[in-house]
Amino acid sequence: MPPSISAFQAAYIGIEVLIALVSVPGNVLVIWAVKVNQALRDATFCFIVSLAVADVAVGALVIPLAILINIGPRTYFHTCLKVACPVLILTQSSILALLAIAVDRYLRVKIPLRLITRQCLGHQVPANAWAHCQCCLAGTFL
Repeated sequence: MPPSISAFQAAYIGIEVLIALVSVPGNVLVIWAVKVNQALRDATFCFIVSLAVADVAVGALVIPLAILINIGPRTYFHTCLKVACPVLILTQSSILALLAIAVDRYLRVKIPLRLITRQCLGHQVPANAWAHCQCCLAGTFL
């Protein structure tokens, strides 16, 4: 006989299902937009697609497994391990994709600012570096 589900567990499962139903199509749309639009094919958007793929995996695989873990059926150790490890690995991949985007954004701002500092110290900097810096700085405020 399956264990009874409390009201708290039912609310948790409902919220998890809602998150999965919203996140999977939303991230598929992000992947599709980058695939269709040629202007979105640079390094930053590759990181965003990587995050979207990781989030699709979280929505499609991790959330059902997390619900299964929350219900708590009695299983053997190896079965439990095979259910819990993908949850941890796929969640970690999403977190690492966020970290890659943060590092990319930091470097996109830091490197042009360093070029401006060199220009102020009397070093020669190509003319397009200033325009590149302005674009990067404007992009971070959007």
